[in-house]
Amino acid sequence: MDRMSFLKRFLFPLLLVVGIKLIAGALYDASSTLSSGMLRDISINVFGPLTFISLWFFGFVGPPIAFFRGASFMERLIIAFANPVIWIITVEAKIACQFTPVQMVYFFFLPWTFGIICLTCVEFSIADLVCRFIVKKKTMDVRVLHPAVMTMLVLGLTGVFVSLIKGQVWVYFIVHHYQNHFL
Repeated sequence: MDRMSFLKRFLFPLLLVVGIKLIAGALYDASSTLSSGMLRDISINVFGPLTFISLWFFGFVGPPIAFFRGASFMERLIIAFANPVIWIITVEAKIACQFTPVQMVYFFFLPWTFGIICLTCVEFSIADLVCRFIVKKKTMDVRVLHPAVMTMLVLGLTGVFVSLIKGQVWVYFIVHHYQNHFL
């Protein structure tokens, strides 16, 4: 597999996934200024879900594009986590004036912020395993079950189960821990 230039293997996929999220989010937000009607409905029904998908599921999109362009493991990780990390920083920046630094750490461990990181680990791992399997079938030149990928998959699945599937129990655990140690 040929390794393309930095621009093609890293910046293009990164700007693609971040750009789609930013543009879809901006158009969704702008739709609230439109008067009621078909244009507003279409805008909300197209750009709202696209914003959600680009935030929660682009771990399946950017890394495979980068993989087949010759991006390194770290470059693919950055691409996979770009949208979730940008979103978490944005959310935490909006609420930082209301909470202490310790409370902000606990805020990160709430299901929607911690869960998106764990889900991105799962998505990245699955996408990477599929890409490796495709390359293995064609060239026999790659190890499919890479230890880092398998570790991320296991940790991600565990985190998804704890934070998103058992989210209410997880929230009570986090709040209880905070209450016992910091209040």
